[in-house]
Amino acid sequence: MASFSQSFLAYFQKKNLQIILLGCLSGIPLGLLIDPLNYWLAEAGIEKSTIGLFSLILIVYTIKALWAPLIDRLSLPILNGLGQRRSWLIFSQTVTGCFVISLGMIDPNSNILFFAYIAFFISIFSATQDICVDALRIELVQKKELGEASSVYVIGYRIGAVLISQVIGLYLAEIFGFQTAYVFLGLFFIGFSILTFYFLDEPDRIAKPMLSPFTNFGKWLKDSFLDPYLDLFLRYKNHLIILLLVMFTYRLSDIFLGPMAMPFYQFLGFTKSEVATYTNLYGLSMTIAGGLFGGLLIHRFGIASMLIAGSILAPLTNLFFLLLNNVGKDLSFLILTITADNFTQGFVVVVVISLLSSVVSKTYTATQYAGLFLLGTLPSRLISSSSGFIVDSYGFGEFFIICALSGIPAIIFTIMLVNTSFKLSLKD
Repeated sequence: MASFSQSFLAYFQKKNLQIILLGCLSGIPLGLLIDPLNYWLAEAGIEKSTIGLFSLILIVYTIKALWAPLIDRLSLPILNGLGQRRSWLIFSQTVTGCFVISLGMIDPNSNILFFAYIAFFISIFSATQDICVDALRIELVQKKELGEASSVYVIGYRIGAVLISQVIGLYLAEIFGFQTAYVFLGLFFIGFSILTFYFLDEPDRIAKPMLSPFTNFGKWLKDSFLDPYLDLFLRYKNHLIILLLVMFTYRLSDIFLGPMAMPFYQFLGFTKSEVATYTNLYGLSMTIAGGLFGGLLIHRFGIASMLIAGSILAPLTNLFFLLLNNVGKDLSFLILTITADNFTQGFVVVVVISLLSSVVSKTYTATQYAGLFLLGTLPSRLISSSSGFIVDSYGFGEFFIICALSGIPAIIFTIMLVNTSFKLSLKD
């Protein structure tokens, strides 16, 4: 069992520094599609039900498994000399940044449908970037280092999604307006991507040769899309059902609440600068603390016990939103709510990423991780799209109670999973 000091020093390895930069780039476009976008739409007078439906755009990040096999096996023409992972990464990042800039040139009130299309394209190419980042994060480290790698990835992701996209983004929006803020952040994202690219190593991995779909489509389909999931089934068939049930439900309470967080703060009367300072900037520090804490505990005690702890903490912390709704606009209680919620989120995300990363094969890294991510988040994303309708019909108080109750199945399924022999594989 490693000591806490050994675990902490592992954070400063070169490969973990590369992963934190990748996490930051992964977070920027996704962050722009969540809090700033929801606040922008709420400020523009868009109905809460429509804002809730906008969360369906995030399903693209869930269904990225549909094209992940191409990222695993297909080489990009012209760019293939840069390496399989690096070529796909810089291509997807450049296109994502261009669409972010385009979104900043549209007024949602004048053409909400076109606005939604551009946001959709951001999610497609940003999700493609995430396929590459997920694969790199797993392939750059050994299995025993996945806890630290997951932790630094979450830190980088939160810096990108929260500090850059949400804190700086909302401050820029307060001064210059949302459109200027998005144009600036799109340009920044492209420049940051190019800079990071030159510090990034192409990982060594066992890669199967790419088959052409034009010579033997059936064999190509089996080799690229079916074999990765057959490999998962053969390795975990005795525990696959309960593992999938854990993935279906584990983050349901958080994801369900997510689209209504910004409309809730705006409803209570918090300004953009207050939201940026307290929920995003201060919340970032709490998420990083929770992520570091989670990574240390996983390295010391293993994933299994941390899975149970996370399943209980997530729905409990959602109840702080219910209390804040009863208190009203109160900065002190807002800080308390953000402390509990963001620390738990950081902890839970590290646990989930470590679990998913521990079960994939490095032969099919991108495909298997994207497939498990799809199974773990698609139900929650679909359910979260109805969040605005529930708030419109019943109010925020009842909504937060429903969010907390939705976490109960995850607690039950997680305990069942840990009590099976699968817990042995979590400690390998």
